[in-house]
Amino acid sequence: MASRLSPKRLGAAVLGASLALMTAALPAAADAVVVKPHRPANVQGMGIFLDGKDKEINTELIGLKIIEGGDDQTATAYCVELPTPLEDNTPLEEVPWNEHPNDDTKFKTNAKFVNWILHNSYPTLSVEAAGEKFGLDGVKESSLIAGTQAAIWHYSDGADLRENNSTVEGSDVDADVLAVYKYLTGEKNVGMDQEPAPTLTIDPSELEGKAGTLIGPFTVTTTAEGGLVLEAEVPQGVTFTDKDGNELPVSQEGDLGAQAETRVGEVFVKVDEGVEPGEVKFTVHTTATLHHGRLFVAQDKQKKTQSLVIAKPAKADVKDTAKAKWVEAPVTTTTAPTTTTAPTTTTTTTEAPVTSTTVPAGGGSDDDLANTGASIFVPLLIGIGLLGAGAGALLFLRRKRTA
Repeated sequence: MASRLSPKRLGAAVLGASLALMTAALPAAADAVVVKPHRPANVQGMGIFLDGKDKEINTELIGLKIIEGGDDQTATAYCVELPTPLEDNTPLEEVPWNEHPNDDTKFKTNAKFVNWILHNSYPTLSVEAAGEKFGLDGVKESSLIAGTQAAIWHYSDGADLRENNSTVEGSDVDADVLAVYKYLTGEKNVGMDQEPAPTLTIDPSELEGKAGTLIGPFTVTTTAEGGLVLEAEVPQGVTFTDKDGNELPVSQEGDLGAQAETRVGEVFVKVDEGVEPGEVKFTVHTTATLHHGRLFVAQDKQKKTQSLVIAKPAKADVKDTAKAKWVEAPVTTTTAPTTTTAPTTTTTTTEAPVTSTTVPAGGGSDDDLANTGASIFVPLLIGIGLLGAGAGALLFLRRKRTA
């Protein structure tokens, strides 16, 4: 029987209900979030001067396109690597803070101070809120970007903003940029630890079973707050269930942010009896939040490009894929016992006189043994009787003739 495929999107209601909170250490993401520079989302800062550098260095809020995140999903980031240029076509993937690719970077030891800056400056704060925080009435967006980037480079690369003639702009702008820089690198910056990365894994990635059984469990672990979506091309006779055998319903994709807690659910693949051997691949994913300070570096370690940190929370898709395979269940055959009917034999017998035989008690000689076979005396007596009757008949006939 051929299997006809029908697309289904399964998941959130039952998956969400079957999740149990875990306090175990978070696993690494099965599929790391990948981004690319996206110039249309850039926000311009201005040129600034750093101590010991003759030439200006441009600052900007860097736009990123989240790959596999759906339409119009973008993020913004600041640079954490001088003087490496940003390559537009080089994909970047998220890594932990301690995996910054530059051996000479100060980011690994100062990442928490960079993270604090990202939480306390633009664009996390609006222009108005940032101006109030820094005591700068009417500060411009470009000045906030320049001062924030200079402060980040102070911690990631040991750079210092020049106090006199800080920017390529006029003295009023210089004063605003310097004020932002000093606030963000001052005593109020006590650092902020990294928030958990958005993760989702399926374990194991492949299982095999027999038709007519449940194949599983596939354990789904994620830091997302529910909203899991299970996607698959499902053959006829195959369904996805929870651990109690309840079929997972058709559902649309959720949109929930990552949290600092791990959730675990179990998914089973139910294959009906008679389904031909085959397999089904499925993907579980959710929409999570890329928090401030997530570090992105070149996906291809052989290519060099600027390392970036997320400047403002953004949504991203996290997912993992697994596969269930099955073979036909062996057919159990039961052989019925053979019934033999004996042929019926018709025997014509002559009725003999009824005789009564007393069997002597055991323990005698061989002559006293019980009769276990047919006796020869009965037919002998019958024969003698018949002979006697025949002889008598002959004598009767002769006498009749003589008379």
